[in-house]
Amino acid sequence: MSTIDRPALKEIVWHQMRQDLQSLIPWFANKELLLCPACCRPLTFDDFSLEHIIPKQALACDPPDVRAAIPQNERSGMTLLCRKPLVIKGRRIPGSGCNSWKGKHYDPFLRELIRSVNPIIAKFNSRHQLALFSAGYLGLFRQFGYQIALLPAGLLMRHQFFHPNRFLREVPLDCQMILAGEALSAYDSDSRKYWSEPFKITVDGYSALLILRNMAFRLPLSRDPLVPIARALPYAPSKYVFRPDLRTVFEL
Repeated sequence: MSTIDRPALKEIVWHQMRQDLQSLIPWFANKELLLCPACCRPLTFDDFSLEHIIPKQALACDPPDVRAAIPQNERSGMTLLCRKPLVIKGRRIPGSGCNSWKGKHYDPFLRELIRSVNPIIAKFNSRHQLALFSAGYLGLFRQFGYQIALLPAGLLMRHQFFHPNRFLREVPLDCQMILAGEALSAYDSDSRKYWSEPFKITVDGYSALLILRNMAFRLPLSRDPLVPIARALPYAPSKYVFRPDLRTVFEL
């Protein structure tokens, strides 16, 4: 079958993210806008670019049989990040928005992590941990959508994205470490999952356990993203209409 008329990958991801955002915030249904997963600025289609969560350069050293069997996009994980210049604390940041920010501050360290065969003897530092933390956030967003980005834990992870030199005090201690073993160096049918889906995610209470190949780490959560979100809230008038109703509508 001809693939000439198939929509571009960017358009596919754009519509998937738009649909998810509209399901949470109906206001966006009549606006041709999308929130960037990192900075959450409402921007147009042209202000976004495709982003490989695990950078392409990090995957270039995968074994030849892995590269032949599994497409690069599958091994990296795809999302959209903005390319509109950032302004932080009144200062315009050179580059193309969150896409350039990730490329400058995190991609080099992700490459070193992915290419390391034996992390036990490798010389890793906090910049590597922060790179994995931020990539993990994008992986979590890619799987569960805007319910991750728009909750308090997502706000914390987005704040951390813009602090590449040290962990914020609010980040739980168990989310500031990496557990790792020796990496695989060959491909076979039994190890396909190791090479393909970049992030294997397990929800565990108020945190998520992520596994990226031979590395495991945690990210904070505000709620279990596997539990459906109510789309219609029951409402009944208060029994005493002249009393202030001090109850909350949402409970975490």
